Amino acid sequence: MWYIVLLAVHLIVCLLTFLGIRSHLLKVHTYMFFVVLFLPFWGALIVLILHFQIWFEADDSIDVGVEKLNIESELYKSVTVDEKKVAASTVPIEEALVINSANERRAIIMDVLNDNPKEYIEFLQKAGNNEDTEVVHYAVTAMVEISKENDYRLQNFEREYAAHPEDPAVLEAYADFLWNCLDQNLMQGQVEVLNRELFSSLIQKKIAAGGSITDYARAIENDLKRKQFTLAGENLRQMETVYAEQEDYYLLRLQYLASLGRGADIQDVLKEIDEQHIFLSSKAKEVLAFWKN
Repeated sequence: MWYIVLLAVHLIVCLLTFLGIRSHLLKVHTYMFFVVLFLPFWGALIVLILHFQIWFEADDSIDVGVEKLNIESELYKSVTVDEKKVAASTVPIEEALVINSANERRAIIMDVLNDNPKEYIEFLQKAGNNEDTEVVHYAVTAMVEISKENDYRLQNFEREYAAHPEDPAVLEAYADFLWNCLDQNLMQGQVEVLNRELFSSLIQKKIAAGGSITDYARAIENDLKRKQFTLAGENLRQMETVYAEQEDYYLLRLQYLASLGRGADIQDVLKEIDEQHIFLSSKAKEVLAFWKN
């Protein structure tokens, strides 16, 4: 009888712990639930001790301590405090990892892991090279889990595409997801090489069916990464027939010529942009200013 009561209590404790972790009331990683599950009483005690340790360490940090990461743009990320804290205390991600104390770094990484790690890929990649071994451990573990999930989703896309090769929606979803993985540097070595070749075939199929300016841009960037300059040139010529008035076309031409080391041709493109009076965004103007200087 006592065994049944103890088992019921243990299961209730496990359930409460799981709900606490999922709702972020307990500031521990999800895998700590298994410690509670397979180590009755002591597991729950360990989780509580770890939770309060992280909590008190976070409270003891300086005012510039950060609670959550916000992605500001494609080029920059920052670590910002909670709205109730001082608005001026915004710390660039590099400073949060290098300058702040160990307590702050660990509080940041735990916040990321308990939130949505997939939204903070760049942060996790930087954290993986940090001098703090605990931060590195958590970052690498998170990246491994993200890679496993991406591999699973890619396998599903591959099966769906094999079953419906002429479905444009399937092709678009497959190509978009694969590009995001490549663009975030989530693949390395031979795996990256093979997937860039796969992406090339997918995006060329989209272009053949009437590709968008984004399709051309991704195709050319992928070709340059693969050092397939002939194919990149062909895609640029095709892109010119449809998007010759767009700044993206000229930026990709500059990127292509830079990859080939053709400085004189770059200057010709810059003159052409001025003569054609191409509308340029602030980002494009920065790129052109770099080449003009």
